[in-house]
Amino acid sequence: MTETGSVSQKRLLIVSPVGLFGQGGIDRLLFYFLDDLRERGQPMTFDLIGARGEAKGWRWVPHFVLALLRFSWLLATRSYGLVHIHVSTDGSALRKQAFGAVARLLGVPYVIHFHGMISDEAIARNPLWLRALGRLARGSDSVIVLGEAFRKPFRDVLRVENSRIEVIYNGVPDIRADATIPRLYDGVLSLLFCGEIGNRKGMDLLIAALAQLKSDDWECTIAGNGSMQPYEAAIAEAEISERLDIRGWLTLPEVHQLMQQADVVILPSRAEALPLSLIEGACAGNALIATKIGAVAEVVHDGVNGFLVAQDSTAIVSVIKQLTREPMTLAGMQEQSRKLYEERFTVPVFVNAILAIYRRYGVV
Repeated sequence: MTETGSVSQKRLLIVSPVGLFGQGGIDRLLFYFLDDLRERGQPMTFDLIGARGEAKGWRWVPHFVLALLRFSWLLATRSYGLVHIHVSTDGSALRKQAFGAVARLLGVPYVIHFHGMISDEAIARNPLWLRALGRLARGSDSVIVLGEAFRKPFRDVLRVENSRIEVIYNGVPDIRADATIPRLYDGVLSLLFCGEIGNRKGMDLLIAALAQLKSDDWECTIAGNGSMQPYEAAIAEAEISERLDIRGWLTLPEVHQLMQQADVVILPSRAEALPLSLIEGACAGNALIATKIGAVAEVVHDGVNGFLVAQDSTAIVSVIKQLTREPMTLAGMQEQSRKLYEERFTVPVFVNAILAIYRRYGVV
């Protein structure tokens, strides 16, 4: 995909997981960025490559090979000022190391934009993907991380110079600019989970917590790709199925509508960087409940706009009970979420930070 800029501008080459219409957070963020540029009338000439495409399992391999060949051909036949590589953990780091190596070989500078989480457990194991990420990062001009929490592992573990690490928070469109926040509370706490359905995102913890809250007034909507089948027995045993609204994967407008109707966005995940669902929840004026991992603490300020909890269902039960019984606390947290969004997580703030990097290379 290419948009035309001025003749004097250099080209930009972007590497993302799937492309503009991928379902993941990285591709969604890229869509927000490019959409904002169009609204501004900001000229930029760019090409976009999806490194793995939509394929599942090992079927991504042929797509990756073709994508890498196309990437190499573009760098060899066109004049690029910069390559912007979006990268996460595991297979993503292994794939993106190959793209970085080709860029270095052909003398084109690149920056990496890290969207994953480097856990203490991963640091102790030092897996292949982490070593690949280190090589990719050290060969880059700059490393963009999603929060201050990620500066330390890149600096101290992956040996990237601190001056080359830049913190840029994700930004999301304003989905609730004209709404009244806090919203009217009707006595039934409306919880919303948005994300990949599975234990990695803490679905087992959420169901276990809700099973202990049968005597409290709540309802929970679950929206995301993945199967609820592993949790059906626990839901049936707890007799809470009538209080769950399981939607499956939804479009962004549908997700945003749910957020505008919810009181709380909850994400008891075991692996996160800076989740877009929490930022969108803050934008919508939701109180937030999440586990303290990655840079989550930079969008969930414990006791201010939500709660940071341990990866434990009992901890989740405690804070949900508190919100069902303290509507003033709920209202205050909703107001603080919206305030934090306006200060830190708008799309214009995010785009301006990215453009500042691009200007160094003459691609805007």
